[in-house]
Amino acid sequence: MHNPDKNTDNANIGVVLTDPDDWTANAFLTNVRKRGANAIPINLATLSASISASDFAIFDTDLKDLLALDAIIVRDVGISFDLEQISFKFDLLRQFETANIPVMNSPTAIRNAANKFFSFYLFKQAQLPIPHTVVTSDLGVALKATKEFGIAVAKPIFGSQGKGIVKLESTQPDMKQKLATLLKERGVLYLQAFVPNPGRDIRVFVVGEEALGAIYRISQTGSFISNLSQGGTALKCDLTEEMRALAVNAAKAVGADFAGVDLIEGDEGLFVLEVNATPSGKGITLACGIDVTERVIERMFERGLRV
Repeated sequence: MHNPDKNTDNANIGVVLTDPDDWTANAFLTNVRKRGANAIPINLATLSASISASDFAIFDTDLKDLLALDAIIVRDVGISFDLEQISFKFDLLRQFETANIPVMNSPTAIRNAANKFFSFYLFKQAQLPIPHTVVTSDLGVALKATKEFGIAVAKPIFGSQGKGIVKLESTQPDMKQKLATLLKERGVLYLQAFVPNPGRDIRVFVVGEEALGAIYRISQTGSFISNLSQGGTALKCDLTEEMRALAVNAAKAVGADFAGVDLIEGDEGLFVLEVNATPSGKGITLACGIDVTERVIERMFERGLRV
């Protein structure tokens, strides 16, 4: 149960992070402290769990009583393609929830957003415009989809920062071999029709049911990937009502309290590309002067602390 009336002074707020120098993580820590609460950095990779017939505890060498936290804000759980490691991290977040500690974003929302296949299913259920996508472990199906798309984009189902994204053109003579190699590496292929665009996408930052602002992420010359971590450039984007509605509804579809929602401008209009439920706030702060992390912390306190 959450208590929105609980005094925030001296409350203990955990901030889940992986990089202590990360701009967004430090902005969260700073804004928690501005509210008079104690900000406690937590790296899930350092945590252990002890389970016996008589006791259960989550601990690390520095933080003794994690289950006594008043709330947790998740900046970053870390990228891992090791199923056991990432599963344990999500299980830890779920145990915090079980202990009635508000976790934002929830592990369910983060997992929904991170899984590109399932998030697209949720977008479809919400009747949002999305590029045609095929997910398969069958090489023949992959070849047929690539031919149908003309130009396809292969993405890791779980991935971030534009890593592992490959552009495939059906006219390439070695297409079958490229697909076979990717299939061997990944076990399953996530193939999406490439959306011709002006060399940019749009990142909209949503908190609650409000779109706070947006940036264009402009690709480097010669690249189709616009992520800022891959050399993309941030430029202020004036939000339209359509952008606002798509972004808010996409965040709602995955269950996120806050999110970075990626849209792209195609010939047929705007498409939803993905929702990031652990987004960086640096780009929009630098381009638009909006500290979205401050509003996220406000949202957390509005939802309430642990009773």
